[in-house]
Amino acid sequence: MGEQEKEKSHIPTRLNILFLLVFLFFAAIILRLAYVQLVEGEQYMHDLEKYSTRELSIPAPRGRIVDSNGVVLVDNKPVFTVTYVKEQGQDIDEEQLADKLAQILKMDDVEPGTDSELLKKVVELHATLPVSLKPNETNALIAKIAPKLSSLPKAAQVDPFSDPELAKTAIEVGMRVNASLDKATQDKLIKQLKPLVKPALADDKWNNMSNADLLKYAVAHNLSFSLSFADDDRKNLVKNLKEELRLLPDASDLGKKSDMDLLRLASQFDIEVSLPFNDAQRQFQWRKMAILNEIRSYGIASYIPRRIKVNITPEEDAKIEERLSELPGISVISEPIRQIRRDPDGTPFATHILGYTNTISESRLNEYLAQGYKQTDRVGVSGLEGYYERQLRGKDGAMEVQVNKNSQMVEKSLKRPAEPGNDLVLALDWRFQSAVEAALKEKVEEMKKDPKVPKEATEAHAVVMDVHTGGVLAMASYPDYDLNLHYDRKAFNENYDTLIRNVEENKLIRGAWPPGSTAKPLTVMLALQEGLVTPNETIYDPGYWIVGRDTKKYNWRRSGHGYVNARRALQVSNNTYMYAMAMRLADVGYKKYGSYKPMFSVFDFYNAQFGLGVKTGIDLPGELAGWFSQYQEVGNLADASIGQYNSFTPMQLAQYVATIANGGYRLRPHLVEEIRKGTVDPKQPGQVLSTIEPEVLNRANIDPKWIKLVQEGMFMVTQGDGTASRTFTGLPFHVAAKTGTAQTGTGADNAIMVGFAPYENPQIAFAVVVPKSLLDGFHSADTSGAIARKILEAYNSIYLEKQPAQ
Repeated sequence: MGEQEKEKSHIPTRLNILFLLVFLFFAAIILRLAYVQLVEGEQYMHDLEKYSTRELSIPAPRGRIVDSNGVVLVDNKPVFTVTYVKEQGQDIDEEQLADKLAQILKMDDVEPGTDSELLKKVVELHATLPVSLKPNETNALIAKIAPKLSSLPKAAQVDPFSDPELAKTAIEVGMRVNASLDKATQDKLIKQLKPLVKPALADDKWNNMSNADLLKYAVAHNLSFSLSFADDDRKNLVKNLKEELRLLPDASDLGKKSDMDLLRLASQFDIEVSLPFNDAQRQFQWRKMAILNEIRSYGIASYIPRRIKVNITPEEDAKIEERLSELPGISVISEPIRQIRRDPDGTPFATHILGYTNTISESRLNEYLAQGYKQTDRVGVSGLEGYYERQLRGKDGAMEVQVNKNSQMVEKSLKRPAEPGNDLVLALDWRFQSAVEAALKEKVEEMKKDPKVPKEATEAHAVVMDVHTGGVLAMASYPDYDLNLHYDRKAFNENYDTLIRNVEENKLIRGAWPPGSTAKPLTVMLALQEGLVTPNETIYDPGYWIVGRDTKKYNWRRSGHGYVNARRALQVSNNTYMYAMAMRLADVGYKKYGSYKPMFSVFDFYNAQFGLGVKTGIDLPGELAGWFSQYQEVGNLADASIGQYNSFTPMQLAQYVATIANGGYRLRPHLVEEIRKGTVDPKQPGQVLSTIEPEVLNRANIDPKWIKLVQEGMFMVTQGDGTASRTFTGLPFHVAAKTGTAQTGTGADNAIMVGFAPYENPQIAFAVVVPKSLLDGFHSADTSGAIARKILEAYNSIYLEKQPAQ
């Protein structure tokens, strides 16, 4: 028993020794930490202040865009950019800095507004204005503010307010109230506000207005409204409103306030003010606020440099360098921006193909941030720049910079080089694209001077496509504009209303026009495929056809064309034959379904087989599928048969005729032919990463012999007494085409021509649209045909005669 107790007594001794060791270990650690903190802490702090390391981003150049021969169409050029970043520990008076920069920089995108708008911007940026009001001006301002303050409730009175009362009070003190309004309430408020708001707002402004702005207008015009807050939303609003009310001064204390404080209150209560500035001073303050807005850039991490102005002038650069010691946080860096090729005569090139880059829009910011972009990055927003953003974007490099406590660079080293984005190789030859643009411009400018052409004729569009690959060889609209303007804010703002606004949209894939008689080849194929007619059956044309019970629909030639079959109907563009086919299709509908209306879907089906009424799939953003009529009277079937029903884009028309030319294969059109790895040496092409192969979207559900018949009919259009018999004479190859005149009801009709060449061995398809260019009695060959002729002449000299690329 005693031996057992003696053995047990060893355990507490061992535990005590272990605890002692642990205690001594932690005591040593604590003593060391104390020594480092108390004895050496100052030295470590000094070293930390003496040197710190920063990682600076090196912007990667975007990939280039080159034509099929390697000629550069879009490249990068270095420009100087003013940036601002506040280093850790720096104490910078940012408003004073903005004042100094405003004396140097011309902010090209600043559009001065009213004094009240300027004041709101000042308040938003927590800035000040150098104002000194006269006593009578101060008293007048107090007289406007005092009633506003006196009418407000005390913070303690807010709790029992109804939701509408709460919203109204919050808006009156300048708070923004986001509340859910049902559709009926929205519509009621808009209807009441429209006649009250001056100046009047456009309908789209009203339709897209936020509930917060709608409520603000309602309160300003004393309109009643109903709304309901969720419990949490109400609690937060009550809390914030109470805080806001407590911060407001009593009306009796306004006389003690500074002029700037009074102006802030005036802005808070939406009181109109007139600031004591002359025009030059007012311009300066707007410029200063624009700079301060960039400096503060709320929402961007403080270590990320802010771009104050891109592409500064040499004079501005010199002035900043002279005064750099007075401009803490300011640097002038070199960064690449896009440079777009111009035509040899200095005119714009490929406006609606290439696109441009811009800063990330607020609506897409989160999307890009999630993909690893920075808030200050530029991204492609239109054209190929937008569609191929991920390919064109490079990978930024990094420079590791060691700076001292004064933010002066001590040492720098390259951590990661920037990698340029991939290059895009296009299917087009810039010379052919340029020739197509020149043909459009020449004809439009000629039409403007011709008294026989409607004054509404101000534009033209053309697409040329390889019928075997789908490669787009040219696509152009006139008027166009120089994409380089997007990288010169001053020039952009000066020219936006006159040169850019009305031509910015890509009408080649977003503008839609009725195809007119260019739809007749499809009507003939539909009729043959559905068994409505045989190829050699003739229809007698007296100049009209009875549609429905007793409605006469006339041929464009009132005397008629006599007996016509399918080929002849295409050659002379006979309306009556097409009307007859439409009525036969209606009869099928009556027999099968008891109605003609299901037959509209037959037209839709065959249209879609050839790319009409569906997206073509071209590699450009924002393509539309056309415009579709909602009317379904029996006469509309006849309208559809002659291309006066739905409307299609020039790109769709080009895909349609290319599908006819190649025997029924609908190919996806593509501008880009190859994607290559980007290189730093423009003379050394990079490795081919991918090649865009021809992609067949569908094989047209048409017997090949009917497609062949239509090809023959389109060839006849350019022969004998065809509607384009003189358009292409003298060319070294035969052309198949179809003219089209689409009526607009305004007396100025659209001229359209589609076709392919050479007829015996089709290589290219073309579509030309010249809106509102024909008076009654004139034919589309007079305008669209002249452009098509120029296009084929250029094709012959560049592709068939193979002029060497320069």
